[in-house]
Amino acid sequence: MEKLHETLTHIKKCMDHFVIGHDDIKEAILLGLIAREHVYIEGPPGTAKTMLAEIAAKAANLDFFFYQLHRDTRLSELVGDYIIHREREEKSELIRQDIMKGRILTADICVLDDISRAPGEALNVLLRVLNERKFGKDRIPLLTTIATGNPARDDYYNEPLDMANLDRFTLQLRVVGLIQKNQWEMARRVVDFYATHDFDDAEIAPASSDSLKADRDILLRVELPETVRELLLGFVSDLMTRFDLNDNNSLITDRTFLVKAVKMLKAKAVLEHRWIVEPRDMIVLKYMTTFRVPPEIHEKVEDLIQEAEQKKKDEVNEEEGQSQESNEEAARSEETEEAAEAEASPSDEESEKNTAYRKEVHYEKVKKDGQRKDEPSPLNKEKIDDLDVILKVIEGEVQRSIASKRESHGGVPKEWRSMRTLDDFFDTDPGESSVWIENANPVTPRVFRRTRKERGGRLAVIRDISQSMTGKSSLWVSMVVIGLVEMAKRSRMAVGYVEFNHQSYKYLDNGRFFTRNYEALMRKSMETQCSGFTDYQNALDDALKEFADVRGGRQHVIFLTDGMPTSGDKEVKLELNLAKKIGVAIHSIFIGREQCPPILKKISKDTGGIHFQVMPNKEGMVKIFELIN
Repeated sequence: MEKLHETLTHIKKCMDHFVIGHDDIKEAILLGLIAREHVYIEGPPGTAKTMLAEIAAKAANLDFFFYQLHRDTRLSELVGDYIIHREREEKSELIRQDIMKGRILTADICVLDDISRAPGEALNVLLRVLNERKFGKDRIPLLTTIATGNPARDDYYNEPLDMANLDRFTLQLRVVGLIQKNQWEMARRVVDFYATHDFDDAEIAPASSDSLKADRDILLRVELPETVRELLLGFVSDLMTRFDLNDNNSLITDRTFLVKAVKMLKAKAVLEHRWIVEPRDMIVLKYMTTFRVPPEIHEKVEDLIQEAEQKKKDEVNEEEGQSQESNEEAARSEETEEAAEAEASPSDEESEKNTAYRKEVHYEKVKKDGQRKDEPSPLNKEKIDDLDVILKVIEGEVQRSIASKRESHGGVPKEWRSMRTLDDFFDTDPGESSVWIENANPVTPRVFRRTRKERGGRLAVIRDISQSMTGKSSLWVSMVVIGLVEMAKRSRMAVGYVEFNHQSYKYLDNGRFFTRNYEALMRKSMETQCSGFTDYQNALDDALKEFADVRGGRQHVIFLTDGMPTSGDKEVKLELNLAKKIGVAIHSIFIGREQCPPILKKISKDTGGIHFQVMPNKEGMVKIFELIN
């Protein structure tokens, strides 16, 4: 790696000498050289695109080919001259066409300027050659192609590359000038430099070795830890689900994000002189989404990467912090759980129903004559058009409120605070504490303020199982519950589950209401038996009391029903006040074509939740009728 790193340092030094700023382009070019992947840079004229590509190609000490494409570019201009072979025999003559290989077919690095101006006939063959690194049956020595293009505008006389063609370039960047970015300090440095210098590519000395060509298998020796693999898959999954990406609005392919992304992560590690990929290397994914996702989503990619990285760090720190919690805190937690268990313990009559997670799945349906029978339902997720919409809206609300932190001895040191007790002395700044020991004074040394993220937050699902919820409505709600549990699993949220008709059934997992036994929750959601009439009060009271001792940010309740309350306090005044007092947002989902009970809208509005009304029809289709945020 040492020789390779010397070469990369030399290339970077050459680029920095002539071009000020544009660090993203410089890094992407170096990553492309290490990983042997192609780079596409788009931007208006005069933004150093071609200049940087030329400097890198010449400084790399490899054979390179530079060509400026135009509207009349012919394939022979890119791959070599055509020659005619004429072979005569006694009674026949054979004339065949061949190519004298050159240009792209013999170069190690290619710089293709204004690639978007190339005609389709030449461009299609060119991109196939770049992708396969073969011409006919023969392999070519090409390592990397750096292509540049102008934005698709009439005054540039070019057409945009389609997404399939752009996908040939693993790394994609959009660039604007220093002036457009208002980077006036760098602009001043450009003026100062070119006041006394001129660009002369003769000054670009080639690297002292051809290590870029020699170290062909270096990426195979770089380790990709399991943590980073999970981060990569989690980022792609989050990108797809959060922004509803599909084949119509994006190009998220297995080739790019499961194969090429791994190479880019390893290349980033090599660039930073490491043999192990670290979570921070995930930032290179921003170079892979520029033209593969809508622009407004690409602008958020860096934040998404940092969010995924921070989330993983918090999970690791949380697990480590749990083992370091003091005995006193553990005892308090145990007492709280025992109290909750005692309060939630069902009566003997309901014990079996409230604590058992049955293993068999039954779909109950009530016929007109009142008889029940087990019958598989034709309803499936494909028939629920707006299920994902509901889940994404709720997930967005939940994600914004689970980032609360609290002080913990096993937490991450991110800030400073003043010393409170002598026990804090062991966590002070070493330099300040040394000075203070030699010269004690009233100003004590600073102490690390250690915090840990609350364990993903808590979510309670309250589900109506009264007589009217039989059939397709019950199954639709089951799918909503499963979706909510899957959402909670991604965020490591603890979930509580309550079913209600005229009674409230609070389900416990080993005596605890909030659980991360996600599989059991999903199984339970498919095992309901609907009967009785509707009472909102008891169910809300049972769930909200579980939140009373929870510290941290806002917590969430999902309330699913299809009926008007017919017993208990129909305005749930006490429960509404309790929810507002302890900061619980109640999101209500009403299933039905009739008018929604006004109390549901009031509950969601007053607690800062979201209200949905959905309407199932005879064919099993379910659509959102109303959404109030």
